[in-house]
Amino acid sequence: MAVTTATEQRREGSLLAKAYLLVYNGLLTAGWSLLVFNTVQYTLSHAASINGSVPGLYKSIRWPLQVFQTAALLEIVHSLIGLVPSGVMTTLMQVYSRVFITWAMLEFTPGVSGNLGLLLIAFAWGVTEVVRYSYYFFSLVGSVPYPIKWCRYTFFYILYPVGVVGEHMLMFTALPVVKARGQWSYSLPNPANISFSFYYFLCFFMLLYIPLFPLLYGHMIKQRKKVIGGVKPKLE
Repeated sequence: MAVTTATEQRREGSLLAKAYLLVYNGLLTAGWSLLVFNTVQYTLSHAASINGSVPGLYKSIRWPLQVFQTAALLEIVHSLIGLVPSGVMTTLMQVYSRVFITWAMLEFTPGVSGNLGLLLIAFAWGVTEVVRYSYYFFSLVGSVPYPIKWCRYTFFYILYPVGVVGEHMLMFTALPVVKARGQWSYSLPNPANISFSFYYFLCFFMLLYIPLFPLLYGHMIKQRKKVIGGVKPKLE
Protein backbone atom coordinates (compact mmCIF):
# COMPACT_ATOMS: atom_id res chain seq x y z
CA MET A 1 0.00 0.00 0.00
CA ALA A 2 2.82 2.39 0.91
CA VAL A 3 4.54 1.69 -2.40
CA THR A 4 1.30 2.31 -4.29
CA THR A 5 0.75 5.57 -2.42
CA ALA A 6 4.28 6.77 -3.11
CA THR A 7 3.87 5.89 -6.79
CA GLU A 8 0.59 7.75 -6.96
CA GLN A 9 2.13 10.79 -5.28
CA ARG A 10 4.96 10.84 -7.78
CA ARG A 11 2.48 10.50 -10.63
CA GLU A 12 0.33 13.32 -9.25
CA GLY A 13 3.41 15.49 -8.76
CA SER A 14 4.49 14.81 -12.33
CA LEU A 15 1.05 15.69 -13.68
CA LEU A 16 0.97 18.93 -11.67
CA ALA A 17 4.44 19.88 -12.89
CA LYS A 18 3.45 19.18 -16.49
CA ALA A 19 0.24 21.19 -16.13
CA TYR A 20 2.16 24.10 -14.61
CA LEU A 21 4.76 24.06 -17.40
CA LEU A 22 2.05 23.89 -20.05
CA VAL A 23 0.39 26.99 -18.60
CA TYR A 24 3.74 28.77 -18.14
CA ASN A 25 4.95 28.11 -21.67
CA GLY A 26 1.55 28.85 -23.17
CA LEU A 27 1.31 32.21 -21.41
CA LEU A 28 4.82 33.23 -22.39
CA THR A 29 4.20 32.22 -26.00
CA ALA A 30 1.15 34.47 -26.02
CA GLY A 31 2.97 37.30 -24.23
CA TRP A 32 5.94 37.37 -26.57
CA SER A 33 3.61 37.06 -29.56
CA LEU A 34 1.92 40.25 -28.39
CA LEU A 35 5.29 41.98 -28.16
CA VAL A 36 6.23 40.88 -31.69
CA PHE A 37 2.85 42.04 -33.00
CA ASN A 38 3.27 45.47 -31.39
CA THR A 39 6.82 45.74 -32.72
CA VAL A 40 5.76 44.87 -36.28
CA GLN A 41 2.84 47.29 -36.04
CA TYR A 42 5.16 50.07 -34.87
CA THR A 43 7.74 49.33 -37.57
CA LEU A 44 5.17 49.38 -40.37
CA SER A 45 3.59 52.62 -39.19
CA HIS A 46 6.93 54.39 -38.56
CA ALA A 47 9.09 52.86 -41.30
CA ALA A 48 9.73 56.20 -42.99
CA SER A 49 10.80 57.95 -39.77
CA ILE A 50 13.09 55.31 -38.25
CA ASN A 51 16.59 56.78 -38.47
CA GLY A 52 18.83 55.81 -35.58
CA SER A 53 16.07 56.17 -33.01
CA VAL A 54 12.67 54.64 -32.32
CA PRO A 55 10.59 57.14 -30.32
CA GLY A 56 7.38 55.59 -29.09
CA LEU A 57 8.41 51.96 -29.51
CA TYR A 58 9.20 51.45 -25.84
CA LYS A 59 5.78 52.74 -24.84
CA SER A 60 4.08 50.21 -27.13
CA ILE A 61 6.04 47.18 -25.87
CA ARG A 62 6.95 48.24 -22.33
CA TRP A 63 4.54 46.17 -20.27
CA PRO A 64 4.77 42.87 -22.20
CA LEU A 65 8.57 43.19 -22.26
CA GLN A 66 8.80 43.81 -18.52
CA VAL A 67 6.21 41.22 -17.49
CA PHE A 68 7.25 38.34 -19.69
CA GLN A 69 11.00 38.90 -19.59
CA THR A 70 10.91 39.14 -15.79
CA ALA A 71 8.79 35.97 -15.70
CA ALA A 72 11.78 34.20 -17.26
CA LEU A 73 13.47 34.38 -13.84
CA LEU A 74 11.28 31.41 -12.97
CA GLU A 75 13.31 29.36 -15.43
CA ILE A 76 16.29 29.59 -13.10
CA VAL A 77 14.10 28.15 -10.36
CA HIS A 78 12.84 25.45 -12.73
CA SER A 79 16.43 24.40 -13.39
CA LEU A 80 17.46 24.52 -9.72
CA ILE A 81 14.62 22.27 -8.54
CA GLY A 82 14.90 19.88 -11.48
CA LEU A 83 11.57 20.76 -13.04
CA VAL A 84 13.33 20.95 -16.41
CA PRO A 85 16.69 19.44 -17.46
CA SER A 86 18.25 22.77 -18.55
CA GLY A 87 21.66 23.69 -17.14
CA VAL A 88 21.44 26.20 -14.30
CA MET A 89 24.47 28.29 -15.34
CA THR A 90 23.43 28.48 -19.01
CA THR A 91 19.92 29.52 -18.00
CA LEU A 92 21.26 32.04 -15.48
CA MET A 93 23.53 33.73 -18.03
CA GLN A 94 20.80 34.01 -20.65
CA VAL A 95 18.09 35.25 -18.30
CA TYR A 96 20.24 37.64 -16.25
CA SER A 97 21.55 39.58 -19.25
CA ARG A 98 18.06 40.16 -20.62
CA VAL A 99 16.54 41.15 -17.27
CA PHE A 100 19.47 43.52 -16.77
CA ILE A 101 18.83 45.17 -20.14
CA THR A 102 15.07 45.31 -19.52
CA TRP A 103 15.26 47.04 -16.16
CA ALA A 104 18.68 48.60 -15.57
CA MET A 105 19.03 50.00 -19.09
CA LEU A 106 15.60 50.53 -20.60
CA GLU A 107 13.55 51.41 -17.54
CA PHE A 108 15.97 53.19 -15.23
CA THR A 109 18.56 54.85 -17.48
CA PRO A 110 17.28 58.01 -19.24
CA GLY A 111 17.67 58.28 -22.99
CA VAL A 112 18.28 54.59 -23.66
CA SER A 113 14.79 53.39 -24.61
CA GLY A 114 14.68 55.53 -27.76
CA ASN A 115 17.80 53.94 -29.24
CA LEU A 116 17.54 51.80 -32.39
CA GLY A 117 18.95 48.91 -30.37
CA LEU A 118 15.51 48.52 -28.81
CA LEU A 119 14.03 47.62 -32.19
CA LEU A 120 16.75 45.02 -32.72
CA ILE A 121 16.22 43.30 -29.37
CA ALA A 122 12.44 43.50 -29.71
CA PHE A 123 12.56 41.49 -32.94
CA ALA A 124 15.42 39.20 -31.90
CA TRP A 125 14.13 38.42 -28.40
CA GLY A 126 10.48 38.35 -29.46
CA VAL A 127 10.76 35.92 -32.36
CA THR A 128 13.24 33.75 -30.44
CA GLU A 129 10.93 33.46 -27.46
CA VAL A 130 7.76 32.80 -29.45
CA VAL A 131 9.51 29.91 -31.16
CA ARG A 132 11.24 28.67 -27.99
CA TYR A 133 8.17 28.63 -25.76
CA SER A 134 6.07 27.10 -28.54
CA TYR A 135 8.70 24.38 -28.82
CA TYR A 136 8.55 23.72 -25.08
CA PHE A 137 4.75 23.69 -25.11
CA PHE A 138 4.49 21.12 -27.90
CA SER A 139 7.29 19.06 -26.32
CA LEU A 140 5.12 18.73 -23.22
CA VAL A 141 2.11 17.83 -25.34
CA GLY A 142 4.19 15.07 -26.89
CA SER A 143 4.77 16.14 -30.48
CA VAL A 144 6.68 19.14 -31.81
CA PRO A 145 5.73 20.18 -35.38
CA TYR A 146 8.84 20.05 -37.53
CA PRO A 147 8.60 23.70 -38.67
CA ILE A 148 8.76 24.83 -35.03
CA LYS A 149 11.65 22.47 -34.36
CA TRP A 150 13.51 23.76 -37.41
CA CYS A 151 12.91 27.39 -36.46
CA ARG A 152 14.01 26.73 -32.88
CA TYR A 153 17.38 25.39 -34.01
CA THR A 154 17.96 27.62 -37.04
CA PHE A 155 16.70 31.16 -36.38
CA PHE A 156 19.35 31.66 -33.69
CA TYR A 157 22.03 31.93 -36.39
CA ILE A 158 20.68 35.40 -37.20
CA LEU A 159 18.61 36.38 -34.18
CA TYR A 160 21.27 35.73 -31.55
CA PRO A 161 23.88 38.09 -33.10
CA VAL A 162 21.19 40.68 -33.85
CA GLY A 163 20.11 40.57 -30.21
CA VAL A 164 23.68 40.95 -28.96
CA VAL A 165 24.26 43.94 -31.25
CA GLY A 166 21.04 45.53 -30.00
CA GLU A 167 21.98 44.94 -26.36
CA HIS A 168 25.39 46.55 -26.87
CA MET A 169 23.86 49.53 -28.66
CA LEU A 170 21.66 50.13 -25.61
CA MET A 171 24.49 49.72 -23.11
CA PHE A 172 26.85 51.89 -25.15
CA THR A 173 24.17 54.60 -25.21
CA ALA A 174 23.81 54.28 -21.44
CA LEU A 175 27.53 54.67 -20.65
CA PRO A 176 27.82 58.48 -20.82
CA VAL A 177 24.52 58.90 -18.98
CA VAL A 178 25.57 56.53 -16.20
CA LYS A 179 28.96 58.25 -15.87
CA ALA A 180 27.54 61.77 -15.81
CA ARG A 181 24.87 60.94 -13.23
CA GLY A 182 27.04 58.70 -11.08
CA GLN A 183 24.14 56.28 -11.39
CA TRP A 184 24.05 53.55 -8.73
CA SER A 185 27.63 54.32 -7.76
CA TYR A 186 29.01 54.63 -4.24
CA SER A 187 32.19 56.63 -3.79
CA LEU A 188 34.65 57.15 -0.96
CA PRO A 189 34.73 58.41 1.70
CA ASN A 190 31.70 56.77 3.28
CA PRO A 191 30.90 55.01 6.58
CA ALA A 192 31.19 51.54 5.00
CA ASN A 193 34.59 52.41 3.51
CA ILE A 194 33.72 50.73 0.21
CA SER A 195 33.17 52.04 -3.28
CA PHE A 196 31.29 50.82 -6.34
CA SER A 197 31.14 52.25 -9.85
CA PHE A 198 28.17 51.14 -11.92
CA TYR A 199 29.87 52.75 -14.92
CA TYR A 200 32.83 50.38 -14.70
CA PHE A 201 30.54 47.47 -13.87
CA LEU A 202 28.65 48.20 -17.09
CA CYS A 203 31.92 48.30 -19.04
CA PHE A 204 32.91 44.97 -17.50
CA PHE A 205 29.49 43.50 -18.25
CA MET A 206 29.82 44.47 -21.91
CA LEU A 207 33.26 42.86 -22.10
CA LEU A 208 31.85 39.61 -20.68
CA TYR A 209 30.06 39.06 -23.98
CA ILE A 210 33.44 38.42 -25.65
CA PRO A 211 33.98 35.01 -23.97
CA LEU A 212 30.30 34.19 -23.29
CA PHE A 213 28.82 34.81 -26.73
CA PRO A 214 30.95 32.15 -28.51
CA LEU A 215 30.21 29.74 -25.65
CA LEU A 216 26.43 30.08 -25.86
CA TYR A 217 26.42 30.33 -29.65
CA GLY A 218 28.52 27.19 -29.91
CA HIS A 219 26.16 25.41 -27.52
CA MET A 220 23.21 26.16 -29.81
CA ILE A 221 25.13 24.99 -32.88
CA LYS A 222 25.86 21.68 -31.14
CA GLN A 223 22.21 21.33 -30.16
CA ARG A 224 21.14 21.96 -33.74
CA LYS A 225 23.41 19.20 -35.02
CA LYS A 226 21.88 16.78 -32.53
CA VAL A 227 18.25 17.71 -33.10
CA ILE A 228 18.11 18.45 -36.81
CA GLY A 229 20.48 15.56 -37.36
CA GLY A 230 17.86 13.14 -36.10
CA VAL A 231 18.73 12.63 -32.44
CA LYS A 232 15.73 12.94 -30.12
CA PRO A 233 15.64 16.56 -28.86
CA LYS A 234 15.99 17.44 -25.21
CA LEU A 235 14.07 20.20 -23.47
CA GLU A 236 16.68 22.94 -23.12
